[in-house]
Amino acid sequence: MGFSQTKLNESLVVVAYDSNGKSNFKQVILKYNFINYVYSGRDTLMKIDGKKDGKDYLRFDEGVNTLYRNRYLISSKGCILDLHTRSVLRDAPANVVKLTNDSVIYCINDVFSGSYYSLFNLTTGKYSDISQPGFKPLIGQHVEVDQKTSPYKLVYYPKGKTKVILMEDAGHGGVSSIEKKAEVPVFWIDEESFLFPNIKITDIEGSLIKYNLNSRTSKVIGSFNSTTSIPTAYAFRNVSNNLVEFAFKDKFYLINPVKETMLATFYKDFDFDFSVSTELKPSGRSIFHKGIEIGKNYFELHNFKTSNNHAAIACNAKMGGSATKRELAVYSVFKAKWESINVDHFLSIAGWIVN
Repeated sequence: MGFSQTKLNESLVVVAYDSNGKSNFKQVILKYNFINYVYSGRDTLMKIDGKKDGKDYLRFDEGVNTLYRNRYLISSKGCILDLHTRSVLRDAPANVVKLTNDSVIYCINDVFSGSYYSLFNLTTGKYSDISQPGFKPLIGQHVEVDQKTSPYKLVYYPKGKTKVILMEDAGHGGVSSIEKKAEVPVFWIDEESFLFPNIKITDIEGSLIKYNLNSRTSKVIGSFNSTTSIPTAYAFRNVSNNLVEFAFKDKFYLINPVKETMLATFYKDFDFDFSVSTELKPSGRSIFHKGIEIGKNYFELHNFKTSNNHAAIACNAKMGGSATKRELAVYSVFKAKWESINVDHFLSIAGWIVN
Protein backbone atom coordinates (compact mmCIF):
# COMPACT_ATOMS: atom_id res chain seq x y z
CA MET A 1 0.00 0.00 0.00
CA GLY A 2 1.48 3.36 -1.04
CA PHE A 3 1.50 6.58 0.91
CA SER A 4 1.69 10.04 -0.64
CA GLN A 5 4.16 12.43 0.89
CA THR A 6 2.80 15.81 1.95
CA LYS A 7 4.59 18.66 0.24
CA LEU A 8 5.86 21.54 2.36
CA ASN A 9 5.05 24.57 0.21
CA GLU A 10 5.86 27.97 1.69
CA SER A 11 6.47 31.34 0.07
CA LEU A 12 8.18 34.51 1.19
CA VAL A 13 6.31 37.70 0.19
CA VAL A 14 8.63 40.57 -0.74
CA VAL A 15 8.04 44.15 -1.88
CA ALA A 16 10.41 45.55 -4.52
CA TYR A 17 10.65 48.70 -6.62
CA ASP A 18 9.72 48.55 -10.30
CA SER A 19 12.27 50.73 -12.09
CA ASN A 20 9.92 50.98 -15.10
CA GLY A 21 7.40 52.97 -13.06
CA LYS A 22 9.46 55.81 -11.62
CA SER A 23 6.85 58.56 -12.04
CA ASN A 24 4.29 56.81 -9.80
CA PHE A 25 6.79 54.89 -7.63
CA LYS A 26 5.47 51.55 -8.82
CA GLN A 27 6.04 48.64 -6.46
CA VAL A 28 5.93 44.94 -7.28
CA ILE A 29 4.72 42.27 -4.84
CA LEU A 30 6.78 39.11 -5.31
CA LYS A 31 6.42 35.57 -3.97
CA TYR A 32 9.61 33.52 -3.49
CA ASN A 33 8.59 29.86 -3.39
CA PHE A 34 10.14 27.03 -1.36
CA ILE A 35 8.99 23.45 -1.88
CA ASN A 36 10.31 20.91 0.62
CA TYR A 37 12.90 23.47 1.77
CA VAL A 38 14.24 24.01 -1.75
CA TYR A 39 13.92 27.36 -3.54
CA SER A 40 11.84 26.80 -6.69
CA GLY A 41 11.63 30.30 -8.21
CA ARG A 42 9.50 33.38 -7.82
CA ASP A 43 6.11 34.68 -8.98
CA THR A 44 4.96 38.25 -9.52
CA LEU A 45 1.70 38.70 -7.64
CA MET A 46 0.86 42.36 -8.23
CA LYS A 47 2.13 45.73 -9.35
CA ILE A 48 0.82 48.76 -7.48
CA ASP A 49 1.31 52.52 -7.63
CA GLY A 50 3.06 54.08 -4.66
CA LYS A 51 2.09 57.56 -5.84
CA LYS A 52 -0.98 58.93 -7.59
CA ASP A 53 -1.38 62.46 -8.94
CA GLY A 54 1.92 63.35 -7.28
CA LYS A 55 0.79 62.23 -3.81
CA ASP A 56 1.45 59.11 -1.73
CA TYR A 57 -0.98 56.32 -2.59
CA LEU A 58 -0.23 52.63 -1.88
CA ARG A 59 3.00 52.71 0.11
CA PHE A 60 4.19 49.25 1.09
CA ASP A 61 7.79 50.43 1.47
CA GLU A 62 7.21 52.41 4.67
CA GLY A 63 6.95 50.97 8.17
CA VAL A 64 6.02 47.37 8.93
CA ASN A 65 3.64 45.46 6.66
CA THR A 66 1.34 42.78 8.07
CA LEU A 67 0.36 39.46 6.48
CA TYR A 68 -3.05 38.43 7.81
CA ARG A 69 -4.82 35.09 7.46
CA ASN A 70 -2.28 33.82 4.96
CA ARG A 71 -3.83 36.06 2.32
CA TYR A 72 -4.13 39.76 3.05
CA LEU A 73 -1.20 42.19 2.92
CA ILE A 74 -1.87 45.27 5.07
CA SER A 75 0.44 48.27 4.90
CA SER A 76 1.61 50.27 7.91
CA LYS A 77 -0.97 52.89 6.85
CA GLY A 78 -3.88 50.46 6.64
CA CYS A 79 -4.14 49.86 2.88
CA ILE A 80 -5.12 46.27 2.01
CA LEU A 81 -4.15 43.92 -0.84
CA ASP A 82 -5.74 40.52 -1.47
CA LEU A 83 -2.88 38.25 -2.57
CA HIS A 84 -5.27 35.49 -3.71
CA THR A 85 -7.33 37.60 -6.10
CA ARG A 86 -4.37 39.96 -6.69
CA SER A 87 -6.52 43.02 -6.13
CA VAL A 88 -6.55 46.22 -4.07
CA LEU A 89 -9.26 45.96 -1.40
CA ARG A 90 -8.73 49.31 0.32
CA ASP A 91 -6.58 52.23 -0.75
CA ALA A 92 -7.57 54.89 1.82
CA PRO A 93 -4.95 55.18 4.59
CA ALA A 94 -6.13 54.98 8.22
CA ASN A 95 -4.79 53.82 11.58
CA VAL A 96 -5.35 50.07 12.12
CA VAL A 97 -6.09 49.31 15.78
CA LYS A 98 -7.16 45.65 15.59
CA LEU A 99 -7.41 42.64 13.27
CA THR A 100 -10.15 40.22 14.28
CA ASN A 101 -11.76 37.38 12.33
CA ASP A 102 -12.67 38.85 8.91
CA SER A 103 -12.46 42.46 10.04
CA VAL A 104 -9.89 45.23 10.00
CA ILE A 105 -10.82 47.86 12.59
CA TYR A 106 -9.61 51.43 12.13
CA CYS A 107 -9.55 54.48 14.37
CA ILE A 108 -10.31 57.67 12.45
CA ASN A 109 -9.40 61.10 13.81
CA ASP A 110 -11.43 63.56 11.78
CA VAL A 111 -11.03 67.31 12.24
CA PHE A 112 -14.79 67.78 11.89
CA SER A 113 -16.32 64.55 13.26
CA GLY A 114 -13.76 63.84 15.96
CA SER A 115 -12.51 60.33 16.74
CA TYR A 116 -14.51 57.25 15.77
CA TYR A 117 -14.05 53.61 14.72
CA SER A 118 -14.68 52.06 11.33
CA LEU A 119 -14.53 48.53 9.96
CA PHE A 120 -13.52 46.87 6.70
CA ASN A 121 -15.00 43.41 6.16
CA LEU A 122 -12.50 41.27 4.27
CA THR A 123 -15.16 38.78 3.19
CA THR A 124 -17.72 41.21 1.78
CA GLY A 125 -15.23 43.93 0.82
CA LYS A 126 -17.47 46.54 2.48
CA TYR A 127 -16.33 49.49 4.60
CA SER A 128 -18.55 51.07 7.24
CA ASP A 129 -18.44 53.25 10.33
CA ILE A 130 -19.11 51.54 13.66
CA SER A 131 -22.16 53.16 15.25
CA GLN A 132 -22.51 50.73 18.17
CA PRO A 133 -22.68 52.79 21.41
CA GLY A 134 -19.72 52.22 23.68
CA PHE A 135 -17.81 50.14 21.13
CA LYS A 136 -14.21 49.71 22.25
CA PRO A 137 -11.83 47.36 20.38
CA LEU A 138 -9.01 47.84 22.88
CA ILE A 139 -8.76 48.42 26.62
CA GLY A 140 -8.27 51.96 27.84
CA GLN A 141 -9.83 55.31 27.11
CA HIS A 142 -9.28 58.04 24.57
CA VAL A 143 -5.92 59.57 25.48
CA GLU A 144 -3.37 60.84 23.00
CA VAL A 145 -0.16 62.87 22.81
CA ASP A 146 -1.00 66.10 20.98
CA GLN A 147 2.05 66.80 18.79
CA LYS A 148 0.89 70.03 17.14
CA THR A 149 3.24 72.23 19.18
CA SER A 150 6.31 71.75 21.34
CA PRO A 151 6.20 70.82 24.15
CA TYR A 152 3.64 68.14 23.37
CA LYS A 153 0.52 67.85 25.52
CA LEU A 154 -1.06 64.72 26.98
CA VAL A 155 -4.79 65.02 26.27
CA TYR A 156 -7.77 63.03 27.59
CA TYR A 157 -11.15 63.00 25.85
CA PRO A 158 -13.84 61.91 28.36
CA LYS A 159 -16.91 60.55 26.61
CA GLY A 160 -19.48 63.30 26.12
CA LYS A 161 -17.32 65.94 27.81
CA THR A 162 -14.73 68.51 26.74
CA LYS A 163 -11.11 67.45 26.50
CA VAL A 164 -8.81 67.55 29.52
CA ILE A 165 -5.09 68.35 29.36
CA LEU A 166 -3.38 65.85 31.66
CA MET A 167 0.20 67.11 31.11
CA GLU A 168 1.29 70.44 29.69
CA ASP A 169 4.76 69.07 28.96
CA ALA A 170 4.57 65.56 27.51
CA GLY A 171 7.88 65.72 25.64
CA HIS A 172 9.14 67.24 22.43
CA GLY A 173 9.61 64.27 20.14
CA GLY A 174 12.84 65.50 18.64
CA VAL A 175 11.71 68.78 17.11
CA SER A 176 15.36 69.43 16.30
CA SER A 177 15.42 66.39 13.98
CA ILE A 178 15.20 66.86 10.20
CA GLU A 179 13.25 63.61 9.95
CA LYS A 180 9.46 63.48 9.95
CA LYS A 181 8.26 63.28 13.56
CA ALA A 182 7.15 59.81 14.60
CA GLU A 183 3.78 59.38 16.30
CA VAL A 184 4.14 59.01 20.07
CA PRO A 185 2.25 55.87 21.18
CA VAL A 186 0.10 55.36 24.27
CA PHE A 187 0.07 51.79 25.64
CA TRP A 188 -2.75 50.83 27.99
CA ILE A 189 -2.00 48.48 30.90
CA ASP A 190 -5.63 48.42 32.12
CA GLU A 191 -8.68 50.68 31.93
CA GLU A 192 -7.07 53.37 34.10
CA SER A 193 -3.30 53.25 33.61
CA PHE A 194 -1.06 53.53 30.56
CA LEU A 195 2.55 54.03 29.43
CA PHE A 196 3.98 56.58 27.04
CA PRO A 197 7.49 57.86 26.14
CA ASN A 198 8.41 61.44 27.01
CA ILE A 199 11.07 62.41 24.46
CA LYS A 200 13.54 65.23 24.99
CA ILE A 201 14.16 67.86 22.34
CA THR A 202 17.53 66.36 21.41
CA ASP A 203 15.78 63.27 20.00
CA ILE A 204 18.35 60.95 21.56
CA GLU A 205 16.89 60.30 25.02
CA GLY A 206 13.74 60.33 27.09
CA SER A 207 11.78 58.85 29.98
CA LEU A 208 9.06 56.23 30.11
CA ILE A 209 6.02 57.48 32.01
CA LYS A 210 3.32 55.45 33.75
CA TYR A 211 0.17 57.52 34.14
CA ASN A 212 -2.91 56.71 36.23
CA LEU A 213 -6.03 58.36 34.86
CA ASN A 214 -8.08 57.80 38.02
CA SER A 215 -5.64 59.52 40.40
CA ARG A 216 -4.21 61.84 37.72
CA THR A 217 -0.67 60.95 38.78
CA SER A 218 2.43 60.13 36.73
CA LYS A 219 5.61 58.25 37.54
CA VAL A 220 8.90 57.87 35.68
CA ILE A 221 9.72 54.15 35.64
CA GLY A 222 12.85 54.29 33.47
CA SER A 223 14.93 56.15 30.91
CA PHE A 224 16.11 55.31 27.40
CA ASN A 225 18.60 56.71 24.91
CA SER A 226 20.16 56.11 21.52
CA THR A 227 22.69 58.21 19.63
CA THR A 228 22.22 56.32 16.37
CA SER A 229 21.35 58.44 13.35
CA ILE A 230 18.46 56.27 12.13
CA PRO A 231 14.98 57.90 12.06
CA THR A 232 13.23 58.03 15.41
CA ALA A 233 10.67 55.31 16.05
CA TYR A 234 9.06 53.99 19.20
CA ALA A 235 6.72 51.05 19.73
CA PHE A 236 5.19 48.89 22.45
CA ARG A 237 4.50 45.15 22.28
CA ASN A 238 3.11 42.60 24.72
CA VAL A 239 5.52 39.73 25.38
CA SER A 240 5.42 36.68 27.64
CA ASN A 241 5.00 36.73 31.44
CA ASN A 242 2.93 39.95 31.35
CA LEU A 243 5.96 41.97 30.30
CA VAL A 244 5.91 44.79 27.77
CA GLU A 245 8.62 45.40 25.18
CA PHE A 246 9.44 49.02 24.37
CA ALA A 247 11.54 49.91 21.32
CA PHE A 248 13.27 53.26 20.78
CA LYS A 249 15.23 53.55 17.53
CA ASP A 250 17.62 50.57 17.77
CA LYS A 251 17.26 49.97 21.54
CA PHE A 252 14.90 47.57 23.32
CA TYR A 253 13.66 47.51 26.89
CA LEU A 254 11.53 45.09 28.94
CA ILE A 255 8.96 46.68 31.25
CA ASN A 256 7.16 45.12 34.19
CA PRO A 257 4.14 47.46 34.55
CA VAL A 258 3.10 46.00 37.92
CA LYS A 259 6.53 46.22 39.58
CA GLU A 260 7.23 49.41 37.60
CA THR A 261 10.67 48.30 36.45
CA MET A 262 12.43 48.78 33.12
CA LEU A 263 15.56 46.98 31.92
CA ALA A 264 17.51 47.13 28.66
CA THR A 265 17.44 43.90 26.68
CA PHE A 266 19.94 42.88 24.03
CA TYR A 267 17.93 40.08 22.44
CA LYS A 268 14.57 40.04 20.69
CA ASP A 269 12.39 36.93 20.39
CA PHE A 270 10.48 36.67 17.12
CA ASP A 271 8.73 33.40 18.01
CA PHE A 272 9.40 30.40 20.24
CA ASP A 273 12.39 29.30 18.14
CA PHE A 274 14.08 32.34 16.53
CA SER A 275 15.71 35.32 18.23
CA VAL A 276 18.30 37.94 17.30
CA SER A 277 20.70 40.24 19.08
CA THR A 278 19.42 43.80 18.97
CA GLU A 279 22.81 45.52 19.11
CA LEU A 280 24.15 46.20 15.62
CA LYS A 281 27.89 45.54 15.71
CA PRO A 282 30.38 45.96 12.82
CA SER A 283 30.02 42.23 12.18
CA GLY A 284 26.23 42.48 12.19
CA ARG A 285 23.52 40.99 14.39
CA SER A 286 23.63 37.40 15.68
CA ILE A 287 20.71 35.12 14.79
CA PHE A 288 19.68 32.21 17.03
CA HIS A 289 17.50 29.14 16.52
CA LYS A 290 16.47 27.44 19.76
CA GLY A 291 19.30 29.24 21.55
CA ILE A 292 22.04 28.19 19.11
CA GLU A 293 23.69 30.84 16.94
CA ILE A 294 23.06 30.06 13.27
CA GLY A 295 24.52 33.14 11.63
CA LYS A 296 25.49 36.78 11.80
CA ASN A 297 24.63 39.51 9.32
CA TYR A 298 23.77 43.15 8.82
CA PHE A 299 19.99 43.69 8.58
CA GLU A 300 17.12 45.77 9.96
CA LEU A 301 14.95 44.04 12.55
CA HIS A 302 11.73 44.73 10.64
CA ASN A 303 13.21 42.78 7.71
CA PHE A 304 13.62 39.58 9.73
CA LYS A 305 10.67 37.21 9.14
CA THR A 306 10.17 33.65 10.35
CA SER A 307 7.94 30.61 9.87
CA ASN A 308 8.11 27.21 11.56
CA ASN A 309 10.52 26.05 8.86
CA HIS A 310 12.41 29.13 7.64
CA ALA A 311 13.86 32.49 8.57
CA ALA A 312 14.57 35.27 6.10
CA ILE A 313 16.56 38.49 6.24
CA ALA A 314 17.38 41.23 3.77
CA CYS A 315 21.13 41.76 3.99
CA ASN A 316 23.71 43.88 2.22
CA ALA A 317 25.85 41.87 -0.19
CA LYS A 318 29.25 43.32 -1.12
CA MET A 319 29.77 43.97 -4.84
CA GLY A 320 33.31 45.26 -4.67
CA GLY A 321 34.78 48.40 -3.17
CA SER A 322 32.20 50.22 -1.07
CA ALA A 323 29.24 49.27 -3.28
CA THR A 324 26.56 47.00 -1.83
CA LYS A 325 23.46 45.30 -3.17
CA ARG A 326 20.48 43.96 -1.25
CA GLU A 327 19.81 40.23 -1.33
CA LEU A 328 17.68 37.75 0.57
CA ALA A 329 19.26 35.24 2.91
CA VAL A 330 16.93 32.34 3.78
CA TYR A 331 17.64 29.80 6.52
CA SER A 332 16.19 26.29 6.28
CA VAL A 333 15.55 24.59 9.62
CA PHE A 334 15.60 21.20 7.89
CA LYS A 335 18.91 21.78 6.07
CA ALA A 336 20.40 23.90 8.87
CA LYS A 337 21.97 26.32 6.42
CA TRP A 338 21.49 29.65 4.66
CA GLU A 339 20.79 30.30 0.97
CA SER A 340 21.31 33.64 -0.81
CA ILE A 341 18.79 34.89 -3.38
CA ASN A 342 19.16 38.06 -5.40
CA VAL A 343 16.32 40.64 -5.36
CA ASP A 344 16.49 43.61 -7.71
CA HIS A 345 15.47 46.94 -6.12
CA PHE A 346 14.48 45.39 -2.78
CA LEU A 347 12.18 47.44 -0.49
CA SER A 348 10.88 45.19 2.32
CA ILE A 349 10.00 41.67 3.45
CA ALA A 350 6.31 41.18 4.27
CA GLY A 351 6.51 37.64 5.66
CA TRP A 352 5.78 33.96 5.02
CA ILE A 353 2.61 32.34 3.68
CA VAL A 354 1.64 28.68 3.25
CA ASN A 355 0.47 27.75 -0.26
